[in-house]
Amino acid sequence: MDHAAVIEILDRDGHCRELHKVRAWPVRIGRSPEADLVLSDPHLAGLHALLHWAEDGPRLNLLDSQNGGWFDGERVAAGESRVWSSLSTVQLGTTRLRLRTALDPLMPERLLPRADEPVRRDARPAWALPALLAVWLLMLWVVNWSGSDASASWVDAVSGVLAPLGVALIWAGLWALVTQLFRHWFAFGAHLWRAMVASVLLQAVDLALPLLAYAFSWPRLMALEGLTLTVVGAVLLWWHASVVWPRAQRRLAVGIGAMAIVGLVLTVGRRTEQQYWLGPNYLSALPPPSLRLAEPKPVDGFIESMQSLEAPLKRQALKRNELESGSGDEE
Repeated sequence: MDHAAVIEILDRDGHCRELHKVRAWPVRIGRSPEADLVLSDPHLAGLHALLHWAEDGPRLNLLDSQNGGWFDGERVAAGESRVWSSLSTVQLGTTRLRLRTALDPLMPERLLPRADEPVRRDARPAWALPALLAVWLLMLWVVNWSGSDASASWVDAVSGVLAPLGVALIWAGLWALVTQLFRHWFAFGAHLWRAMVASVLLQAVDLALPLLAYAFSWPRLMALEGLTLTVVGAVLLWWHASVVWPRAQRRLAVGIGAMAIVGLVLTVGRRTEQQYWLGPNYLSALPPPSLRLAEPKPVDGFIESMQSLEAPLKRQALKRNELESGSGDEE
């Protein structure tokens, strides 16, 4: 009677490394090409063992050899035989074998963990990346044009656009090389897309915050500039890293989030010494007056509000004088 069976070649940890289906009984095992299961093991004879189906089940007969074999660590000499159940591990030479037959109970199917699911690569329309790149370059040109005067040369205007573009291309190229190293996928487009999304978002914030702060007279709104830069930078770093190591997204989020919080706290501490928290309460360049929506304040009220700055400025000047005099003494 024919019985379906497979012979598994195990690694040192007991995991299946290779699998051979038994297509006919008996099965000759050895190094010879005449064997039904040929094993590349110099410690085996040409025909080392014979596996056949007996009345009591599959039985392994050890043929003429110098090394014999082992059943679950028990030495079996050449010429002896043992019943080979699915619970037993056989070692012939240095090769460990396990037999599974159709009569053995089959383990139930395991649910596939999310970490082992295939990772889908980025899928977006072909026009999305060029369109986003064009929007970003246009925003860069607008920022450079608005911050320059009529005396600026065309070289300065072009450099203000091409320099950030070169940095973005190099940034995406380095991430693509890392992805090629770990995932064998040169994901230049995926990383460039992420860099463009973050750059457009930061550029939009850089354009919108001063306009809103000026229009509604909300100077502290500029505090969001430093916060946005930290948050978007952390998200961008995680977004890039999730392409390289997609199965460690949660751990990456925790680590990068912790670094972002530490960096934000250090930024707040450093800027507190400079007498403001997350951002300055003034604008170095003012938008057109037509965008001003807040009611103007009287000149007298503005002068009175400036008096509150007298005491902090005096303390800062005194502190600076003390530092300068101390450094002079040391010299």
